[in-house]
Amino acid sequence: MQTVVAIALASLLLGACSKFVTDSVDEPVDAGLDSEDQDVAEHLAALFQSVRTVPTSGTIRGRLAMAYEVNGFREAAIATYEQASQLDPGDFRWPYFHAHLLAEDGEYEQALELLDQALAIDGGYAPAWLTRGSWLLKSNRHLGAMYAYRRASELHASAHAAFGRAQSLMAVGEFRDALEILEPLAAGFDHPYVHRTHGEALRAAGRLDEARTAMARGREAQPLAWPDERRDQRNAHVRGHASYMLAKELSVSGRVDEALAILQRLQQHHPEEHCSREEEFFLACNLMNSLSIAHDRAGRPVESRATVQRGLDLRPSFAPFHLTIANLLRDERDLETALNHVEQAIELSPSSGYAHEQRGRLLFGMDRYEDAKAAFESALQFEPGKRTTLFYLGLAQIELSAYDDAAESFRRVTEIEPHFALGHVFLARSLAEVGRIDEARRTQDQARESGGSPAELRRTEIRLREREGNEPGEPSG
Repeated sequence: MQTVVAIALASLLLGACSKFVTDSVDEPVDAGLDSEDQDVAEHLAALFQSVRTVPTSGTIRGRLAMAYEVNGFREAAIATYEQASQLDPGDFRWPYFHAHLLAEDGEYEQALELLDQALAIDGGYAPAWLTRGSWLLKSNRHLGAMYAYRRASELHASAHAAFGRAQSLMAVGEFRDALEILEPLAAGFDHPYVHRTHGEALRAAGRLDEARTAMARGREAQPLAWPDERRDQRNAHVRGHASYMLAKELSVSGRVDEALAILQRLQQHHPEEHCSREEEFFLACNLMNSLSIAHDRAGRPVESRATVQRGLDLRPSFAPFHLTIANLLRDERDLETALNHVEQAIELSPSSGYAHEQRGRLLFGMDRYEDAKAAFESALQFEPGKRTTLFYLGLAQIELSAYDDAAESFRRVTEIEPHFALGHVFLARSLAEVGRIDEARRTQDQARESGGSPAELRRTEIRLREREGNEPGEPSG
């Protein structure tokens, strides 16, 4: 009898729980489960099933929202973040992530309301205050932005918060006060956007020569971003092509083990043998190439070489394989074989500026300076103004004693990157060789100010003195 009562009570409780779930939150949003990208579809399907299994969990619902967001299902992400907030109103992340989605569409008022909800849950998260300052500034609420940046500074986001305060001051025309912040900041925070803003403040203050220098340093300015560990949690749910791009970014930034984990997971959907197919080969081949590069960056040359060689065996017409193995062969000093692979890559992809530059670098290493010069000039036809190509072109011109041409190449290098010390060093040497000693001296000073290597500066100084000794003396007055 007691067993029957227990079962009845359990049934009533389960029924009540089921009714509570149905009444309290909507059914989970279904999006992307039929995606053609199997990696995306499988991940979303697994998370969707988890929500079905535990429909009252705000955390599980929030994970589904994150997966929707980072894989491009924006509307589904917004709806699911709202559901996660209903289920777990004490979790900072759901209104915070939801706010960012709205801000991406310029809906700053709604975004700020949600951000305030998040800050009411946890007001000690500095990136949220930096975000609030940025959105208030874009909404022309400058005093509120100033307070937000001050709060961020108190929470140890000092450099980014200081820059935000300077922007707020500039927005209300207080350029002198902004400069008091920007001048020390620009000296220690080498970011193009900081330099460009510094240049704008200098120009407004009438310091035009200094402004031109700062603006040149800020030529490639992109909006300033700050670390945000909580938003980075979304990256765990990146799948498909987006995860491939993330893996490449991680590899370049030195987080090679994380990159390898993503690439190897992707290979479950795009295995190596697919590289030989007539269809769907592109991602499989790119994965193999990126794996080879990541292994090399991780200090595993054997794995790197084996991976790219398998790729070449499967699809010898895939140009990136030839460029990757050429880089490995160059490290082994097998320059002839490396050159052969680069030339095959150029045959397969003749408009690749990178391939022509690599050919030039190999030829330079083989002391074939005229051929190297021609290769660098070809590279510049496809990628005009690329700093590395111009720099190597200048080196080849020096070896050919074409010092006027070299000076022009290095001048262009320093215009593109005004604080590239080695560019100034070689510009000074080229100017010295053609007797433009005063210009060379000024350029040598710029090289020193830009942090040039003492050894390189010493070599240039010796050559300058030698050339000065050969110059005719000034007529006596």
